[in-house]
Amino acid sequence: MQKETISRHWIRQLQAVVMQAGGHFAIIKEKLLRQLMSANNMNPADLVKYHDLLLAMMAYPENKTLLALSRSAMESVKREVTSIFDESDHRTQYILTGTGIKGSLIIGSFSYPVTAWLAQHFPEDIEIESSKADAESIRLFFRQILPRTEYETISAGELTLLNRIKKLKSNGSGSSLNWLLHHLGVSGLPERTKESIFHGLQIFLRWKLDHPIYNRSSLSAPGRKIFYAKGLTAPAAISKIFRKKIAAPVLLSPQQKKHLVNTARAALVFYYRETEPFTYADSDTITCFEPGRGFRIVLYGMKAEKRLSIESYIGYLVLKNGIPMAYGGGWMFGNRCQFGINIFPPFRGGDSSFILGNLLNIYQGHFGARYFVIKPYQFGKNNPEALKSGAFWFYYKNGFRPENEELKKLAEKEAAKKTKDKNYRASADTLKKFLASNIVLRLSEDAFPFFDAAKISTRITEFINKEYDGNRALAKKECLLKTSSALNIKNLAGWKNSELKVLQEWSLLAQACLAIPLWKKYEKKNWVQLIKLKAGPDERSFILLLQKQYRFWKDLTMALC
Repeated sequence: MQKETISRHWIRQLQAVVMQAGGHFAIIKEKLLRQLMSANNMNPADLVKYHDLLLAMMAYPENKTLLALSRSAMESVKREVTSIFDESDHRTQYILTGTGIKGSLIIGSFSYPVTAWLAQHFPEDIEIESSKADAESIRLFFRQILPRTEYETISAGELTLLNRIKKLKSNGSGSSLNWLLHHLGVSGLPERTKESIFHGLQIFLRWKLDHPIYNRSSLSAPGRKIFYAKGLTAPAAISKIFRKKIAAPVLLSPQQKKHLVNTARAALVFYYRETEPFTYADSDTITCFEPGRGFRIVLYGMKAEKRLSIESYIGYLVLKNGIPMAYGGGWMFGNRCQFGINIFPPFRGGDSSFILGNLLNIYQGHFGARYFVIKPYQFGKNNPEALKSGAFWFYYKNGFRPENEELKKLAEKEAAKKTKDKNYRASADTLKKFLASNIVLRLSEDAFPFFDAAKISTRITEFINKEYDGNRALAKKECLLKTSSALNIKNLAGWKNSELKVLQEWSLLAQACLAIPLWKKYEKKNWVQLIKLKAGPDERSFILLLQKQYRFWKDLTMALC
């Protein structure tokens, strides 16, 4: 039997027990780890699997010995991958590119803010790999950011982006990426325009993961102490978690908050993903909770100018013993919270109900969420992996039910069959039927709204088309004047730009859906306060005050239902 085959056999054995704890499992894991640490010339695909198993063992250690062994083995993996990329084994390098392992490469396309963040923090390790933009798009880009008098160098020839930059930049002005970002940054264009024209370049970046921390093998934001799993833990009862009052947030220094922002962005880049609360994170809004078992749940609010117009999108990162293992967010509007969760592949199968329960409990206790909504993508729509895994039943077991009454009854029948026969499995066709409806968890019968905020957006479009014949400039101008008058706002001179932006957006909502002239004086005063809070330092105050605005919800419900 060849060494590689033996290694793969050991990896499969370790995979079978990695999320098990107690009894003889620690002995088995230690034996397998020592065997794997002695293996040589591991197949690159197996090396990645081994790496991910080590990540899981570092997140879920049973004892100090296993944690030390896992960390030592991880150092060996990092050294091996680094040596592979220092040599000329292009086939193996190709297989390991995109794994996020220390010493490997990430090649991918990211937004302008994330690209700028990468260039700022890793200037020596990141460069443009390629661009899919055609020659004319490249010319148009440079015409917007460089002096028009350079038209000959900007326009001559059918050049790729890298070749055009080569003609434009001086020999000693750093990397092509840093040169491009510098000139875009000082162009004077609005941020929204910068993001748009950068996106048009369709740039692919090459990031060499040489930083000692910012790679998937080493990335962490440790808590106060390591939690060791002493034995198997019974699945968490979500109803029991909801009865627990959430603990006060952990105090964090400004440096710790900034590191948590960087950790969240990097954790997603390693999987070629982005999410707005991480991309546009405001470090001052970072809030950290520690619900137990070595978990940290970190909440991320967005910079005021990047927040959603109606809902409040609050992201989160879950860390287990400091290692990022899941992310997602909640779109808060009133007591309603549209919720999403994504667990990174190495950590699936461990404490899922405990994680979900504590996330929902934090959104309940911290933001007043009482009505959780999960969209069909999370359990299978255009998501074959979630459909195959039976994600619907995971949520069902934790209290979620289809919003559609017919599908709710179908789910009850299928659940009864599963209870009667432990081996029963719903057919793929049955699971696909559930994808026609959201699934919801209602913690209070008077939680509102029961409709999606998207209905407000649709109503505003209909209102503009009907009342202003689609003239949005006129609609914005007149709605702002009418709403300001109705709210007795005499002077906007002292308002911040971010507050004016919210006032403009909510003026459209007000004229399309509300009867503000009929409101009482204190209701109007609260409305003005709400607008300023929406653009304030932290959206939590806005979220909680909005829930108390009875007249707003009454008018809105009458307009939409």
